[in-house]
Amino acid sequence: MSNYSIKVVDNLSDFEGLKGVWNKLAYSDKEYFPFLCFEWFEVWLRHFLEDHKILILLLFQESDIVAIAPFLIKKERYKKINIIKIELMGNVYSPIRYFLFKETNHEARKGYIASIYDFFFRSYKSWDILDLYSLPEENEHYDVFETAIRLNAIRYSNYFCFGDWYLDGINFSGDEYSKKFSSKFRHNLKYRLKELQEKGCLEFRVITNEEDTIDHYMDMYYDVYSRSWQKRENIGPTFHRDLAKLAIRKGWLRLGLLFLDGYPIATQFWLSCNNIAYILKTVYDKKYKIFSPGKILTLHMFKYAIDNDRVTTIDYVQGDELYKKDWTPQRRERKEIIVYNDSMKGRYLHFVNNTLLPLLKKSKYVQKFKDFVVSQRKRSQ
Repeated sequence: MSNYSIKVVDNLSDFEGLKGVWNKLAYSDKEYFPFLCFEWFEVWLRHFLEDHKILILLLFQESDIVAIAPFLIKKERYKKINIIKIELMGNVYSPIRYFLFKETNHEARKGYIASIYDFFFRSYKSWDILDLYSLPEENEHYDVFETAIRLNAIRYSNYFCFGDWYLDGINFSGDEYSKKFSSKFRHNLKYRLKELQEKGCLEFRVITNEEDTIDHYMDMYYDVYSRSWQKRENIGPTFHRDLAKLAIRKGWLRLGLLFLDGYPIATQFWLSCNNIAYILKTVYDKKYKIFSPGKILTLHMFKYAIDNDRVTTIDYVQGDELYKKDWTPQRRERKEIIVYNDSMKGRYLHFVNNTLLPLLKKSKYVQKFKDFVVSQRKRSQ
């Protein structure tokens, strides 16, 4: 590791000066560039930094920055003890969390990651667990992290985060895509569309570059959201508004709206970049559920992305909801690695997660006790 060095960025002022090199590295992962670019983190930090601290590691090879690791430092309760957790920057709004690398070569990336692990164990020791959450598994993205851990004999646990449904290899028109559905699915869509048309005048609109009126359309988005089945967002209630403004400037925004007699009843928040369409939010007015306005708008959005943007991939980015399989038949996973510090708390948490809890899950006595608790709850209801 002697030819590597690390600089720590722990304040927003120094973070702002990284835009050029940040985006240069982010673009090496074109498939997830919108969620790795500097501007994404700039907006994200504005909404979610709160009282946490940033810890951004710049990995140098001589005078050249070859990797950036964007972390947060949090103090929280974990397994009933107070800990210091270092986690990759992101939250439920982040489809993936990852490092930024200069090289696409996996062997080079393993060396970069090993250097960063080495930094945490040798130089920066004020932490208990290192949480690498929502790592993408495709193209060996996850494997390079796990391999680097194994080669350095580091204590860790790995977990499943969530599934990601997507459609890849699109080389057909929107109409050809719609013909790939089962006859039952096509008939249902056609029937629901006809029913809704009988209720009034339908209009589809995809907002892409209306910067002067984006607040007006985002008001509609939040209005439909408030009338949907979705829980009200307690965190980041205006995150998507600011993201929409960023996406317009970048040319990424695809905000879909379905109107009935001029009244918005469904909306979808998409991004389109590097021939990939990302579906971030889909909501509809639950009063119109029987007419499947979400499905009707989804078909329109898929056709728009295929025919207008000429995308080769459409990605739901996160979530294993059953309906996604109808639209995007391919699936991959996002995974988590928890690294434990070689400290009393670190060793304790490694024992709990890797030894104690697996034993308890296998214990027939624990299962009997759980069954007993469940039965008592049912009796008391």
